Amino acid sequence: MTIISKIAGGLSLFSCLTDAHKTGLIYANNEYAKASGDTFISCSLGSQKADKISSKDAQRKNWLLRNNFLGGINEGFAKVGGYFKGFGNSVVRYLPNIALSAVALKVKSPIVSAISTIGLAGLELYDFIRNSTGIFQRTDYLK
Repeated sequence: MTIISKIAGGLSLFSCLTDAHKTGLIYANNEYAKASGDTFISCSLGSQKADKISSKDAQRKNWLLRNNFLGGINEGFAKVGGYFKGFGNSVVRYLPNIALSAVALKVKSPIVSAISTIGLAGLELYDFIRNSTGIFQRTDYLK
């Protein structure tokens, strides 16, 4: 059972880290879109406001609006921050799986390895049932 527990622990750990990475990418894209929208709106509002009417000022503000001057820095930081936020949230969600995988991979006792493998199987079964049937999920969103 030790080889089975090592394989199960390795696959579970790989699966958790892969999902955490993909979740981080989703969060990064969402944060990038938010920052991009915020930058566009702030530039748009800034180009519409003027203390005095001047052709030169209007041209400058239109140029800033078209070129999104220094907007990429904000969006880049938002994307990196979003990735770490998503990755962290996903790792916290998979903490039991990661802990049981570490036990299955590191412990030399066959009994403890078997118990951690059974625990991993139980967690995966619970996750499969919850996501495929909708049991244990909140359904009263409209109330």
